[in-house]
Amino acid sequence: MKKLLFFTAIGLLFCSMASAQREGRTRFSLGAELGLATSNPLAAQPGNKGWGLGIGASAEAEHFYKQNLSGTAYIGLISYAGRAKTGSSNNKAYTVIPVRVGGNVYAGNLHLGAQIGVGLNSMNGSSATAFAYTPQIGYNFSRNDKPLDLTLKYDGYAGNGNFGALGLRLSIIL
Repeated sequence: MKKLLFFTAIGLLFCSMASAQREGRTRFSLGAELGLATSNPLAAQPGNKGWGLGIGASAEAEHFYKQNLSGTAYIGLISYAGRAKTGSSNNKAYTVIPVRVGGNVYAGNLHLGAQIGVGLNSMNGSSATAFAYTPQIGYNFSRNDKPLDLTLKYDGYAGNGNFGALGLRLSIIL
């Protein structure tokens, strides 16, 4: 038990040393997004298999109010491919333009966050605006001296059939 406490303390020390002074700074990131649809707003239609893999891009601004607390502004574009090609249910792409604000809490390079906003959704030729929410967990790291962020998240859209997707964002911090 003493060894576990010792190694935990050492790990927390390294995490706190690894994070640079961030308070008062604003940083921007550009990222590629992958998503996997977890719900089908058109499930009631016979033969409808929903949507599958989504791909897109996003931009985010993050301002640090304290060393370990930040606010975020996010905009993106993600398009999910339709999976049904039978009969009269030929799904076209489900395209989402999320516009959200939120925040992150950091523990070293690991961060937990949430965002809310709107999603401008387009599905099978019709479009609507839906309430958007995103809980997320991420990790900041560097590769070849380039600061990167990897975030696992759930994108939910309440309204226009309630669409949801599990997503992964890999971004470069500018």
